[in-house]
Amino acid sequence: MFKKILLPTKSSDNSENSEKSKRKKLEELLDKSGIDLKEIMRVSPVPKFAINRDHEVIYWNRALEKLSKINAEKIMGTNKQWKVFYDNQRPCMADFMVDGRLEDIPKWYSITNNRSKFVLRYQGECDSKTLGNSCEAISFFPKMGENGKWLHFTVDAIKNLKGNVIGAVESFEDVTKQIHLQEEFMKIRGENEILLREVQHRVQNDLQIIHSMINFQSYYLEDEKSRELFREIKNYTRSIPAIHEKLYQYRDLLNIDFGEFIKSLISDLERQYAYKPFQVDVDIEGIQLDINTAIPCGLIVNELVADSIKRSILTVESEEDTNTIAKDYSNNSIPTKSGNNTSKSLTEESEMGGYDSSIEQKNRIAVKITDEGEFFLMTVYDNAPVFPEHFDSKNSSTLSMWFVNKLATQLGGTVDRKQDDGTLFKITFKECSKRRI
Repeated sequence: MFKKILLPTKSSDNSENSEKSKRKKLEELLDKSGIDLKEIMRVSPVPKFAINRDHEVIYWNRALEKLSKINAEKIMGTNKQWKVFYDNQRPCMADFMVDGRLEDIPKWYSITNNRSKFVLRYQGECDSKTLGNSCEAISFFPKMGENGKWLHFTVDAIKNLKGNVIGAVESFEDVTKQIHLQEEFMKIRGENEILLREVQHRVQNDLQIIHSMINFQSYYLEDEKSRELFREIKNYTRSIPAIHEKLYQYRDLLNIDFGEFIKSLISDLERQYAYKPFQVDVDIEGIQLDINTAIPCGLIVNELVADSIKRSILTVESEEDTNTIAKDYSNNSIPTKSGNNTSKSLTEESEMGGYDSSIEQKNRIAVKITDEGEFFLMTVYDNAPVFPEHFDSKNSSTLSMWFVNKLATQLGGTVDRKQDDGTLFKITFKECSKRRI
């Protein structure tokens, strides 16, 4: 990019009206500044031209001659710089810079062509007394070349010692190849998304068939434990495609906002229950995962939170018969609304999950993911009592734990569980795209 040049103030003598005298005066000013603008621009491989404050071309370098097919001799001293880009006379970006009308640039360039994807970035204002006035944009020019060209163009203000704009330099870079590659990439990406959605649709249909078969077979089961097992399997056939569908709605499958996704997932879980004897807190900020990592992570969170919700509901149902609870769980520490057990439970909760022990929420579920640098740490904690006959890790929770462990293995992670007055899961994992295969 052309370096901004500090120049003395140009004389305002009204007698210097001719093209020759103006050009001579500018050359004298350049000589006094000790900077050879012509030489700098001449040897530059970047196409560029310069205009004075009267919008007349004062330089047209060789690279621009090659790009525009217009010789410098034919355009120097004129205000026809627009001919390179447009069929009809109109201002170029350098003209807006000289006039200090940067706010008008988007209006003119956005209507260049219906293919144009005009992007404008600029710094400073033209009436600023500081050096640094510049702006840049990318636009399509159908007049250039056989099929038009995409150009990235930059304009820098030329100022005198007082900070007044006395000219501008406009530079160009042909980015047609890059734009075409980007368009091709977007096309391929769009085709891949269609393919992914088609595969997702077919898998969902297959799982629905399996769901119906399980539902049909469960009618022939008389054993309640077997029925419960079938119900769990049916839940998986619903949750797996639902999570896939939710994730594939994100446009950027390589950078999914996982905190937003988990909050949406938990909202769906909460809507399944009219009565909610639980509170779910989510602490996932700034975590972005690719689709291959987000799917198993989402399934893990869904499984563990759903399990916590079940135990929270069972806690409330069990408390309806206090005598039964006292008899069956006399050897277990069950938190109550008052008394020593509550204090112990909250203290141990703080030790287990690192959460605020001042929150006295009996049925509380907390989901947290942190970036530890080399790996991510997921913690899922609830302070609902542990009911051995319903949620023993070696017996009835085997299917659930098998599912969680399998998903963690996919992530190259580990699962650690601690159960006392509540349950804490700690799962470490790495993002799939960053793991060595």
